[in-house]
Formats: sequence, structure tokens, C-alpha cells
Amino acid sequence: MKQILFIKAGLCTFFLLFAGALSAKAQTAPDTPATPAAKTLPQNVPSALVSEWRLFGVDPDMARQIRGRLNQSRNILIKKWADGGSLETFANKSPRKVPPLLKQFAATLAVSADSKPAAVGASVVYEPVICRLGDRYVIHLGAADTVLGTLRSAAHTSIDSKQFEADARDPNRAKNIEEIMTSLAARIVITGDGKTQDNSALHIGMALAKEHTRRDEGSAFCALALLGQNLAEQKFTVVRPWGSETLGKIRNSLGLPSTLRRPTRTLVFLWDLPRTTAKPQNPMKLKATINIAESVLGQPLPKIPETVWSGQIATDGQISLTAANTSMLDFLTRERNALSLAEAPQVAKINRAWVYLDKGRAYGLEVDDRLVISGGPVNYNAAIKGHVVGFFGPDKQITSPRGFPVNEGAIVYIRKGQGDTKVGQTFVYDETVFPTNYPASGK
Repeated sequence: MKQILFIKAGLCTFFLLFAGALSAKAQTAPDTPATPAAKTLPQNVPSALVSEWRLFGVDPDMARQIRGRLNQSRNILIKKWADGGSLETFANKSPRKVPPLLKQFAATLAVSADSKPAAVGASVVYEPVICRLGDRYVIHLGAADTVLGTLRSAAHTSIDSKQFEADARDPNRAKNIEEIMTSLAARIVITGDGKTQDNSALHIGMALAKEHTRRDEGSAFCALALLGQNLAEQKFTVVRPWGSETLGKIRNSLGLPSTLRRPTRTLVFLWDLPRTTAKPQNPMKLKATINIAESVLGQPLPKIPETVWSGQIATDGQISLTAANTSMLDFLTRERNALSLAEAPQVAKINRAWVYLDKGRAYGLEVDDRLVISGGPVNYNAAIKGHVVGFFGPDKQITSPRGFPVNEGAIVYIRKGQGDTKVGQTFVYDETVFPTNYPASGK
């Protein structure tokens, strides 16, 4: 009995305190002026940033020998694009300071004096890379979008390994890397506004199934660098195969949201690299097996069997990688057309009240998006209406009315006009704004 009385007393005390707090709030609220919401200004980013050298497959002893020359050649890039101090100094001018754990990183990154509001195409990160591939050292300069991580431009050259190592020991050749970097920087051309140049949702990601650590083979990342440049020059949207951690630290230093471009198709390469021989090879022979995945649901697609790649070395040191067949390029071209942003989704299959569209998340559709049939009355008065309820992958083995296999598409539940759906119909976004006055239509 005492326990019951104690519990009741405790509950009464709680309700009294809660009621008193509400009363006090009601009495003091009218006398308290409302605090205006602070306006969030767009965060600025430097127009250009220059990161430190990245080395792949370079012997540690060789890296120590050329460290001073690499630093001097990086100054060429800083003078050209980023003479405005460090990222740390730039970030500390804003109310948001650089996090303590990123201060050392931010102090090493050079930035331009001018800045722009953070947006796609507003800022570029220049990153020099040196890597070993067979009997060649490749010096690569890439320019990536700071916001998306996509490759905007790239240039490279290569030097015979014996000549490069001899130059590294020769004090009379102390300026050799600076000369190379000056030439590469002059070849970098940034065009467009940073958005896709082919009007397609195909964003190519490249990864390695296995890295190589043999000194006489070099690094498979070197092959990815050459291939990424080749695809970017063909107007494909390529997500850099490395450097995402650098871009992440830049965004964290500046307080930017994470907006990296996620690949919609990922190619995973298993390379067989050429080994260094007594006589230089030209062309050098590489082999690669490519596993492919659609990157929305992560489901595998038919892989491209082992293919021989020929690396033709030009007189200026540029290496042109050419496959013995066109399997990879045919696949990418087909997917680029399938993910065209200029074409609206079409019905590829009907299952009672559900229709399967030939475009999905990669195209931009999301769950609960309202869609209506294209043609005839629009929006509220459309004859066929539905909303996205899910997505499907290549396991459904559905072919688009346009003729390509649908590797990733959307499932739409039809709310109105279920009996009128047909394969080949086109759906567009329902632009009706709710709530709306029934039965009026429009925005």
C-alpha cells in the first residue's frame, strides 16, 4: 500500500512540474522577442587548388632522390593556378575554422587568390602523379572538379626508366621534371561548366581488383590514369579512380556537403602488366579482365573477358592504350545512350498494376516520385498516373522498347488508368503542386 501511495505521489509531482513549466513558458513567451533565422550564405571555394604529388609504383629510394625536384616542379603549378596561400589560411577567414585533425593537410594544399560560391564547375583541383608502368615512368597531371570529383582535363608523358633514373642522379638534369610539368600544364584545358558533356547519366567509375607491387611491373593505377584520360577525351564522364579522400578532406576543411558524383557504372580491372626487359618495348602489351557492376543496386553485369591492350609510345612520350576489341567501348556507348537525359523513361514491362520503366535511379528517379503519361492532358487530368515504388536490376532480364537491356530501372505503381498502360508508353514528371483545388488542375 505504501509503495502504491509513493508511486502516485511521484506521478503527481511530475505532472505538477510539467504543468508549471508549460505555464511559465506561456507567460514569458509573449515578452520574448522572436529571434530571426540566420541567413545561410553560400560557402565559397577557391577557384583552383594544387595538391601534393601522388606516387604509384615508385621505388622508395627513387622517391627520396627526386623529392626535392618534385617539390620544385609543383611550384610551377602553384605559380600558374594557386598563388593565394594555403587552404588553411583560406578556410580560417570564414566563421568555420579548419578542424584540428585537418590542419596539417590544409596547410600543404595551395589555393588560388580568387574564390567562387561552391557549385559544380566552380573549382578545380590539380594533382600531379608519377607512376611506373613496365619500363616507363609516367608523369600525369589531372584536373578534377572539386565538388563532384569528375575528371575535367588531363595530360601525361612518359620517360624510359633507365633514362629517368640516370637523370635523377645527374645534377645537370635537376630541372628535368620542372620542364615536363611546364609542358603538361600548358596542355591542360578546362572547357564547359563541369556538367556532363554528353547529356547522359552515365558516370564511369574505375577500380582495381588487385594492385601490383613488383618494381619491374609498376602500378596498375598507371594504366587507369591513361585509360581515364582516354575516356574523358571521348566526352565520357569519368570519376577519378583515386583522390576521393583528398576531395573529402577539402570539403571537410571548408564545411561543404558531400556531393561527390557517384559512378553509375563501375569497371573493375584485373591487369596483367608488362615487365621491364633489357630492350624497351614499343608498343608495350597489357592484358585486362574487366568486371562490371551497375552502381545503384551493386549488381554485377556480364564481364568483359581478358583483352590485350596495346600501349603505343609516341615520340613525345604519350602512351595511347588501344584494346584488341571494342567490347568495353561498345558497352559504355550503349550505356551512355541508355542513360540519356534527353529521353524520358518508357514502359518496358507490365505486371498488373505495376509497370517497369527502362530508366531508374541513375536517371534521377526516386521513390514516391509522381509520374504521368506523356501526351494528352497533363498533370492532374492525365489519363494514366502513378508513383515510383521501387527499382530493379539486371536480374529481371528486361529489354527496353528502345532495344537495350535494362540494367537498372524503376517500378511504378499505376493509380489511375491501370487498364490503359502499354509497353512503349513514355512517362514524365507530374508537376501538379499539392494541395490543389479539386477538380482544378495545374500548378
